[in-house]
Amino acid sequence: MERAVRALLVMVIVTLTVPFGLPASAQSSVVSLSLFSQSPWSARFGDPQLMISVVATNLGATPLGHLSVGISIGAHYETVVGYESSLVEGPTSTVFQTVEPVGGSLEPNTTTTLGAPSVDLSTATGIDQTDNQVYPARVDVRSNGSVLASLTTPVLYFIRPPEAPMRLTSWIELAPPVVFGPDGRLLDTAFPDALSAQGQIGAPIAALNGALARLGPAGEFPLSVVVEPALVEQAQRAAGGYTLTDGTVVPKGADGALRAAGFLDSLSSAMSGPGVRTVATPLAGPTIPAMLASGLVHDLEAQRSLGLETLQSLARTPLQTDVARPPSGSLSDDAIGWLADSGASTVLANPDTVDRHAQGPNLNPDPTATVTAPDGSPVTVILPDPGIEGLLARQDLLEDPVRAAQAVLGELAVIWKESPVPEGGHVRGIAVALPSTLPPKMWTPLLERLHGTPFMQLQDAAAFAAGVNPPGEPAVLRSPDSSSFPTSYSEQIREQEHRIGTYRSMLTQPSAAPDDLARDVYYAESAPYVTDWEAGTSWLNAVAATTQQAFDSVKPQVGQGFTFTSGEGTIPILMGDPGAIPLRVTIQLQSSQFDFPDGFQREVVLERPDQVVSFRVIAKAAGQNPILVAVIAPNGDEVGEPQAIVVRSTAVNHIALLVTLAAAGVLALLYSRRWFRRTKVSS
Repeated sequence: MERAVRALLVMVIVTLTVPFGLPASAQSSVVSLSLFSQSPWSARFGDPQLMISVVATNLGATPLGHLSVGISIGAHYETVVGYESSLVEGPTSTVFQTVEPVGGSLEPNTTTTLGAPSVDLSTATGIDQTDNQVYPARVDVRSNGSVLASLTTPVLYFIRPPEAPMRLTSWIELAPPVVFGPDGRLLDTAFPDALSAQGQIGAPIAALNGALARLGPAGEFPLSVVVEPALVEQAQRAAGGYTLTDGTVVPKGADGALRAAGFLDSLSSAMSGPGVRTVATPLAGPTIPAMLASGLVHDLEAQRSLGLETLQSLARTPLQTDVARPPSGSLSDDAIGWLADSGASTVLANPDTVDRHAQGPNLNPDPTATVTAPDGSPVTVILPDPGIEGLLARQDLLEDPVRAAQAVLGELAVIWKESPVPEGGHVRGIAVALPSTLPPKMWTPLLERLHGTPFMQLQDAAAFAAGVNPPGEPAVLRSPDSSSFPTSYSEQIREQEHRIGTYRSMLTQPSAAPDDLARDVYYAESAPYVTDWEAGTSWLNAVAATTQQAFDSVKPQVGQGFTFTSGEGTIPILMGDPGAIPLRVTIQLQSSQFDFPDGFQREVVLERPDQVVSFRVIAKAAGQNPILVAVIAPNGDEVGEPQAIVVRSTAVNHIALLVTLAAAGVLALLYSRRWFRRTKVSS
């Protein structure tokens, strides 16, 4: 009970501190200040120098001269709460201060990079030389001795290598929106730019490749990259050239198409980097609980297979499946069971997936927990730290990307400092989920700080789940996802998939068309359409229109009637245009008024427009009677409604007539005998 109360207090403290703003301490209306670069950490056993530079922008109309830059370092942090408070308020006291003049001036409406004084932390007064510490530092820019603007940033100083580095596992999640429409045109014109190395989607991958390039010969960067395969598929479509909604064509190798191709090369390189784990979601990023609740488990399995196939094709290597990330982190008990059945023993979850306990007195919450699948299988969930996730969601902090990256590192260091040498064989750990919505300029400084920092040991997700001690306690989902598609929408999905199967059975040559149509259905199952299913209907309508076009192409043209003067004849049935690929169907005639001596159905391969299929028929009676013409696909489905042909017979077949007369004679004989017997009895 005591541990649960402490865990609750930790959660409350984090919740209360995260929402406060993070102003740049004394930001003025005349000058704005942001962090350009900073030593991530300094060490007496390595490089003790603290190097900082800032970017100052003069927002006014008057030049500002006689500049100087100062650094003030406060007392080291004791708790995470104190750390987060100082990020808002700055250091409450000063243990070290220095100011140096800088040349030049701040011209109106211009941006200038200014270097702060270099500080040797091994000799600076007030800096602890007996223990590793994290300090608040205020950097200010002055003109004529007056402070124009300032910002606060954490300073990490190590006097010895940490004895027990804290385990860290992290993942980047790339989950783009649906950017192409059902007609194949690009709806989101910003998508190609987002794939560039400076774009919202391309930046984290470019930064990861940069970090991988800086590794030594045997170096690794244990990091999970969660990729929604639809991102790769849409990037491939863009790289091949695309058409905008206004009809503008962007050819392969030009502009956005070139950027998409570059992104695919960059992603492929990152996926094969040492230590990098690629985690595939189902193809179009469906909400797993909604798919299962809607009875679409077959589609979910297909999306999982296609997703793996898509990413493995890009990476040119098989992917591990023991670690999974459900799209958007949505989970239910059935979803956990499905993930376990798919081979996942570890799930990358959300910070609030389960109720959490603290790792010890006054420590951060446990990074793992154990949930149980319906069949009893245990599954480990990795839970991101709520405090770090709070920092990563703060817009005011993210406006200064380098400072935001340093703030994340500082909070990680303070968390580690709360128990730098755990007792009793405990192995501390922390998880960080990195959303692709972070500012593009934040990725390089952030990944630089996560790797190679002495107090942290990066680990692969599976190794992290197995290595943290004590392991995560048993838990249940706090808010299982109970969403589902409307019944009518699920039925539309099944109907269109059945139509695709019918069309597939008619093909006589290999074709990508049915698979492309199936993918369109899978896009209609994407997570956004669970709540906005009407928007997803456009994908299903497009599938219906395409299959209907194929079905119409084998529809017989039966507008004319036929007249037989001899009681029998041949009916020529004119077929439609099958298109580029021949289609196989069975033509079937249905009528009780006619015989078909050569058979009532015929399997045909339609290879050209206006192909004629002929049937010999014999009328059983004179007059006008219909014959229904049905088209049957090889899978047994009727293609459209049977069409009626009107046949008029003015003469009757002689054999049929003899048979009919003979039957009539027999009936007359039987009746006469019956009448004769009745007359005799009466007499």
